[in-house]
Amino acid sequence: MLKGFKKAALKAIGAGKKEQSAHQEFDRTVIAAATLMVELAHLDTDFDDNERKHIIDIIRNRLELQPDQIEELLSVAEERHEEAYANWIFTKTIKENFDLEERGELMTYLWEVALADGELHDLEADLLLRIGQAIDLPENERIKSLLRVTTRLNAS
Repeated sequence: MLKGFKKAALKAIGAGKKEQSAHQEFDRTVIAAATLMVELAHLDTDFDDNERKHIIDIIRNRLELQPDQIEELLSVAEERHEEAYANWIFTKTIKENFDLEERGELMTYLWEVALADGELHDLEADLLLRIGQAIDLPENERIKSLLRVTTRLNAS
C-alpha cells in the first residue's frame, strides 16, 4: 500500500526535501499526508481520542515507523495544522509527488479518519471533496476510496 508514501517514510533520513523537527527529520510528503489527516480530524472542532488513535494506527501500520517516530511525526503534523493558512501547500506536495494509486490510497486514509468517530460531519465531507479535487484525484477514484472504507466498516 502506498508504495511511494511508505518509501518516503522509510527514507526519513536520506535524499529528498526534508523538514527538521526537534529530534527527527521527515520527508515533506510524509508530513503533508499526516497533516492532512490531522486537518481533517480537527475540522468538526472535536478532535477526539478515537480520531487521534486512528491516525496513529494508520501511520504505524502503513509507514512502519517506531513509536517515538510516530509521536514526533504526529507532533509535527499538529504543529503544521496550527501554522497552516491553507491546506493547498500540502495538497500541492501530494499532487506533485504521489501517483494516482497513492493519491487514491491517501484519500482512503482520509475517509477512515473522517469516519473514525462514527459520523461524517458536513465540513469533513466538504474538505474531502476539496482535497480530492486539489490532489487531482478523479471522481471515480474518490468514490472507490469511500466505498473501500464503508465496506470495511460494514464488515466489522
